[in-house]
Amino acid sequence: ALYNGALVAHPFATKAAGTGVTYVLSDLTAQAFEGSREPAAARLGRACRFGAIGALWVGPLLAAWFQVMDWAVPGAGAASVAAKVLMDQCIQGPFMISSMFVLAALSAGESRRDAVGKARRMLRPTWVKSVYVWSPVQAVQQTLVPLEYRVAVANFVSYFWDTYLA
Repeated sequence: ALYNGALVAHPFATKAAGTGVTYVLSDLTAQAFEGSREPAAARLGRACRFGAIGALWVGPLLAAWFQVMDWAVPGAGAASVAAKVLMDQCIQGPFMISSMFVLAALSAGESRRDAVGKARRMLRPTWVKSVYVWSPVQAVQQTLVPLEYRVAVANFVSYFWDTYLA
């Protein structure tokens, strides 16, 4: 009820904040799995930087992207869903993966050149893996999940995906 109320009152901010929280939690989880020996302040700083990327970039981008897909390809029939999944994997997927690598590297203090180089190296292998995760998620989302909840569902899956990537 609280989440639904926030979605109605402030849909954009609610989706952005939810994504930010998801990113903080996924990064803290990844650090725990890594056995990070960095000081607590450094670990928290890294998680907060990742959370800021989620709140300021990923959440708003996903909210807009899901609306664009519904506008560009209306409906939830098999052909519409297939077209949306294809759009998601061929347009949004590579863009999101590249931008995430660049933003994460820049937020960690890497140079622009190094950040772009990392994105170029990591895009293809990460995108190939992402297709196996996100294609079924998008198929289910586009078929069963109302538009206003798609970012929340993506955040749930993203917790595991981002923990893996971090």
